[in-house]
Amino acid sequence: MNFSTTTRAKAACDEAFDAGDYWPSLDELSLVEAAVTEASRELQVAREMALMCAFGAMATACQRQVDVKMPTGHTVPTSLMLLTIADSGERKTTTQKHFFRAITELNDAAHRSSETASVEHRVEHQLWTTQKRHLERMYSKHAAQEDEASALAALEKIAEHVRAEPTPARSGKFLYEDTTPQALVQMLYENAPDGCVLTSEANSIFSGKALGELDKLNTLWDGSSVIVDRISREGFVLQNARLTLSLMAQPSVISRFMAKRGEEARGTGFLARFLIAKPRLMAGQRTDQQLSELLRLRSFNARIHELLNSPLLTERQVLSFSEQAKDRWFQYSRFLELQMKENGLYFYLKDHASKLLENTSRLAAIVHTFERTSNNQTEIDCSTLEFCWKFTQHCSKHFIAHLANEPQIVIDANHLAHYLLKLASKQDPFALNKEEKHSRASSNDTRAELPRDLISGARATFTITQLKQFGPSSLRGRANTARLEGAIDLLCKLGHIAKEGSRYRFQESILLRQEPELKNGEIVEVKELPLFNEQEFWTPQRGYGYTAGYYIKVR
Repeated sequence: MNFSTTTRAKAACDEAFDAGDYWPSLDELSLVEAAVTEASRELQVAREMALMCAFGAMATACQRQVDVKMPTGHTVPTSLMLLTIADSGERKTTTQKHFFRAITELNDAAHRSSETASVEHRVEHQLWTTQKRHLERMYSKHAAQEDEASALAALEKIAEHVRAEPTPARSGKFLYEDTTPQALVQMLYENAPDGCVLTSEANSIFSGKALGELDKLNTLWDGSSVIVDRISREGFVLQNARLTLSLMAQPSVISRFMAKRGEEARGTGFLARFLIAKPRLMAGQRTDQQLSELLRLRSFNARIHELLNSPLLTERQVLSFSEQAKDRWFQYSRFLELQMKENGLYFYLKDHASKLLENTSRLAAIVHTFERTSNNQTEIDCSTLEFCWKFTQHCSKHFIAHLANEPQIVIDANHLAHYLLKLASKQDPFALNKEEKHSRASSNDTRAELPRDLISGARATFTITQLKQFGPSSLRGRANTARLEGAIDLLCKLGHIAKEGSRYRFQESILLRQEPELKNGEIVEVKELPLFNEQEFWTPQRGYGYTAGYYIKVR
């Protein structure tokens, strides 16, 4: 495994900008990547916040145009449910305003047009009502005169007139903020059937009645028909509608909601459908700078405008995956299935895991539709799928951290890693602890062959018997054998443990010469060990004492 100078420079830049929480990037020439990078830099907001806003706008524009056929043969909508959790002062409203500019303008224009049409409809309906009263008077007159033929003719005219009652024109409005699921379904039925709930302060939604009927929002996400039966008014069936939620809320609002209704929201599968991000804090770290013309964001909004103004087909176009992408999709599917077994990452999060790959597929279809240059390009390539999988992995990590309890296997892996680090310091009295790393990297010791900003980290060997006797108390004994094996297996997948005969080898940096099956800091985070993006694969020149492998970066 070799890294080019360009790759290393990009990795360093990404690390510095994302401050230890690396969110994936698209190709440099990508329109959405350029807009997100520009917004992050110029607005001085976290990259993940810009990504969430961009995907919300893109989903709103694309959901009316395309569906996606998953490799299993099941076709699903491309709507998304996005939730960004950020404190006041993180520029939620500003970021959302820039990415949704074209959408807001088109919705405002549709609203103005609807108001004009509504006035015309009231005038037309008033004239219709006046004519109806006249016909009713004529019927009454003929009936009073017992002129049956004339009365019958008058009735036929009334019937014909009633059938021609003017109906209000369907509004093109599609953007909503403070509403309830019941009212939302009604508006999607009366207005454009493809809508978006957009708010940068979702306090009213998470603390009000908007989530009183979670099943309706679930049904809309699924793309199924919503049946509304009423006693006082005529019922209806909302069919083939699409709804994207692009919500932002403060942590305190989400905490209150989870305390009051979190169990219900998890139980119904409502929260499992969300992609969650809690961006790193930027308030207090910004510098004074003049805002540029934001040309990339302007191009982004031009593309959104183009998609929303594209003629609607009789049926949505169905996108599919390339053969290579299908193979990768099934790899992800097998991974999720394994992790939903006992001692897996998602054993207690099956609701979330079961929606993760579908969300990945939806996002891949959205990115493909937004970036493509021709409507004839209907196959999603593997690189797009890989990017979206990495993004949803990060969202999964944030879901676990902020909406669900940390899986037991991650807790056990942290306890085991803590024990092994202590064991390493006993087995190697010259091992460096975390406080000494920086001074060791900058000193002139006998192992200076390594670059001054890299260290190998602590190392230890152990046996299963040793861990059962002296390891973390929660993992000792026969009763906890399954938990111990699960923790070891997770650290193996992260690349920090390898079996060698009857013994195991542990290393603080990754042991492997290739990328591990799991990367620490993506789906799962073992806090006792360095994150994947805090390590670098280094290849020594000939004659150096160190071998090629992963080493921990120090600042």
